[in-house]
Amino acid sequence: MLQIDLSKCTRCQSCARNCSVLEMEESGPVEKYPENCNECGHCVAICPVGAIAHENMDMNDFQDVADPGISFEQFVQLARNRRSMRRFTKEPVSREDIDKILETVRYIPTAENAQELEYLVITDPARMTMIRGAIVKYFKMLRNLVSRLYFIVKIQMGKRSAKRARSGLNLLLQRHETRNDPAEDLFMYGAPALLIIHAPKKVARGATSFAVTDAGIASYYVMLACESLGIGTCWCGFHVRFANMFKSFHDISLVPKGHDILASILMGHPASKYKRNVYRRPVKAEIIDH
Repeated sequence: MLQIDLSKCTRCQSCARNCSVLEMEESGPVEKYPENCNECGHCVAICPVGAIAHENMDMNDFQDVADPGISFEQFVQLARNRRSMRRFTKEPVSREDIDKILETVRYIPTAENAQELEYLVITDPARMTMIRGAIVKYFKMLRNLVSRLYFIVKIQMGKRSAKRARSGLNLLLQRHETRNDPAEDLFMYGAPALLIIHAPKKVARGATSFAVTDAGIASYYVMLACESLGIGTCWCGFHVRFANMFKSFHDISLVPKGHDILASILMGHPASKYKRNVYRRPVKAEIIDH
């Protein structure tokens, strides 16, 4: 898989120190353990003279590392500015911005460089209406189930959490049923786009799979990318939960058969503008330095 130009090699050993496939010999690096290669590209990227190529990768896509010009303070500001948006305008998310977001998640880290995640972006208004209607349907079903089996819910969740869950379900549906504006959307907030992260069940549920973790990482890449583009985001947990529980809802969402939905993110232009950034409680942390 590796092509090593020994005439260029300076024997600096950088590649062998950072790759489990290569070992350094007197003549230069040797591909000793090709079965260990997960195509991470470290060997190509770290060689100072470009002496290594990988046959499964586009060498033209390896660009020189460049300083993005972002200070730590700027990054923190970006992270603090992002918050879950629950009011969107009707303005669609442009195809140009969607392409930028999808290009961004191409570079997320995945465990063992598995790159197992797949992405689906829905912007079709009719399809979004169908998904919204399905969420309302299954939300009502969940409320009725919690009401009928509340004694079991209390045992499973504890009295306080069960009471809060039941109250929340009832309140949201009550607001939905008594809203003055039929177009008001309390479940998907009128978002014009939905980004779904999914993976094959055999991957997502594999004993050694980190697909769920990878999807969480990808989700935050998406959210920060959107923030930089002036696009608001909100995690759509209802969609993830119901689509994985009910086949009909899974089909409506157009996710391939045999795939689990790992994350769903609402995207759109914010209809509200916050004047102050997000507050979070101080982090609970411990540093062991001796």
